[in-house]
Amino acid sequence: MSTAAWTETVTTPEGFELRFGRAAASERLVALAIDLGLVLLAAFVAGLVLYFTLGVGAALLLLFLLRQGYFVWFETRWNGRTPGKRLFHLRVVRADGGPLTVETLLARNLTREVELFLPLTLLANPDVLFADHTGWVRLAASLWILLLLFFPLTNPHRLRIGDLLAGTRVVVSPSVALVRDLADARAAAGVREPEPLFRFSPEMLAIYGERELTVLEEVLRKAKRSADPVVVEVARSICRRIGWTDEAAIGTDHARFLRAFYAAQRQHLEQQLLLGRRRLRKGPKGRRPG
Repeated sequence: MSTAAWTETVTTPEGFELRFGRAAASERLVALAIDLGLVLLAAFVAGLVLYFTLGVGAALLLLFLLRQGYFVWFETRWNGRTPGKRLFHLRVVRADGGPLTVETLLARNLTREVELFLPLTLLANPDVLFADHTGWVRLAASLWILLLLFFPLTNPHRLRIGDLLAGTRVVVSPSVALVRDLADARAAAGVREPEPLFRFSPEMLAIYGERELTVLEEVLRKAKRSADPVVVEVARSICRRIGWTDEAAIGTDHARFLRAFYAAQRQHLEQQLLLGRRRLRKGPKGRRPG
């Protein structure tokens, strides 16, 4: 796992900050190599069939669709991760704290064709790009293409042009145990939890989705105490959102309220997932997902 310092700050739409480690260029490069290796392996098997049946054009089209579909599919389903990124605990996040969308990921990954594959084509076979051009035209074009390849080295955040266009960052997201594990540890240590004070209706639990659950888990993991300003603000925000009015039950232990809501929310989402109803993020206030 990377030892990068906590230098990337993302402010969520709810108004609180999350800090991530900045992904190292070497880790991103190795993760990309692993992902491209998996793409090429799949393309090799399928491409052989197309090559001998429909020709080289169909095989190249398949390779393009595979490498685009691979990244967009995994980063959409795995919350900004691909198999390569997952090995290094890397993930793609929105710089504005918003949810990742298919449009955002398409914009980010389509630019890789110009940033990476065009320079690699230049290095492997320059005549494919330059044809009969020689002299200064070829030199200027080569420098321009190589600038695209090494663009991440020109900025401190190591952003690709695709990251700038899509408004994304690649960050280190440490693997964390689920909050349920904290309860298990307390039980193993002989700490007896009091009877639950919080009961959440299905309408309350239907407001938030998987993305908000992940953010809430990170907040709980990083909280130092129940009176942490972030914990208090998140608890109040959730209360307003779900219509919770029993402030006396919460008292000053906002972290306990958030842990109870987290456990109930996760159980609700897991039950919905078993029924084939997946909810990735929250919807309009007061509206229950269909």
